[in-house]
Amino acid sequence: MTRSNSSPKHHISRRHALALLGSAAGGLLIAVADTPYVGRAGAAEQKAITITDELGREITLQAPIKSVYPDLWYQTEIVRAIGAGDTIVAIDQTSNPGKNAANKDYFARFADLLDAGNFNGPNWETIATSGAEVFFTRRNAPWQDAVEKLKPFGIEVVVVSTWDPKVLRAQLPNLGKIFGAEKGAADLAALYDDIDKLLAERLKGVEPKKVFFENNADFVTSLPGSGWHDTIVLGGGKNIFGDIAIANTGSASVHTYTVDPVEIINRNPDVIIHNGVDGQASGYEPWDQELLAEQAGRVIDRPGWNSIKAVQDKNVFVINNFFFSALGKQIGALAVAKWLHPEHFQDVDVDTYFARWLKAQGVEPRPVADYAYKLDG
Repeated sequence: MTRSNSSPKHHISRRHALALLGSAAGGLLIAVADTPYVGRAGAAEQKAITITDELGREITLQAPIKSVYPDLWYQTEIVRAIGAGDTIVAIDQTSNPGKNAANKDYFARFADLLDAGNFNGPNWETIATSGAEVFFTRRNAPWQDAVEKLKPFGIEVVVVSTWDPKVLRAQLPNLGKIFGAEKGAADLAALYDDIDKLLAERLKGVEPKKVFFENNADFVTSLPGSGWHDTIVLGGGKNIFGDIAIANTGSASVHTYTVDPVEIINRNPDVIIHNGVDGQASGYEPWDQELLAEQAGRVIDRPGWNSIKAVQDKNVFVINNFFFSALGKQIGALAVAKWLHPEHFQDVDVDTYFARWLKAQGVEPRPVADYAYKLDG
């Protein structure tokens, strides 16, 4: 395990650190004034706590933290959902409402914050000067680079993959402590646990159905190590490519893995779930159902796919990731369970659980039907 300590006496000056960062970036940074501290009004007095993040790294920081940079919209959602949205001092491009019209209303409160750009290669200078105390990131992010580049500024790196359902649930108590938002974290955990209990009860002894999950592009799937795979399994499915193992389960390759289309036919899934529609950005604003229907049509019209059971039974779904990935994809797992095993979930209203999530985000509820389409209705 590694231990970090955010005590100010161990930090070099912000100006000196910025100069070093500028040198590392090829001398682009000439001079930057010390950044004023940006904090949360009325926050509790800080004290040192030590938590263990997803990777087993022991991190000591001053809590509750007053400022954070969440490096992806999943991270931003969780911070806001536990009631700590006012600690966010910078965002990435996926959380910028000006760069994603579908989230214009959803992330409106963050419109004036600093934008650090691409989540896989952020602008380190922007983060360093944002006033953030913590860089809140995921295991498939450049977190090692973040540790190296942000340590001189006293910015701690906390790794919690909020797209991973099991990791998110395990780390919610830690997030509550870090942000001084224990009640909000407990409320979110209760929503997760309500779904988890329902899935366990209804799926006990139920034979899993074979699923082909297609992620944003033709013949691209997701493997064990991704939240997509876990969601299929939690929903009572069996990923038809779940037998393919990649050593580094934190890498992007477990999320986007290209497979042979003939092999998809040979493995004959019971259900096909396609994530995304070309040219459409996922977000709170629903997609036109005609676009979802057209995408479903493109999937089933592929050569030889009329022999696949999922196509014959019209069990083909096209989804908008906005709803599917809510609460670390736990909402998605419940939807999958209802799609795969309708006889066991006939009385379950996924909208009820999705509304609790959207309430935590501070927006009006919308039905899952706004974000998902089943072939021929």
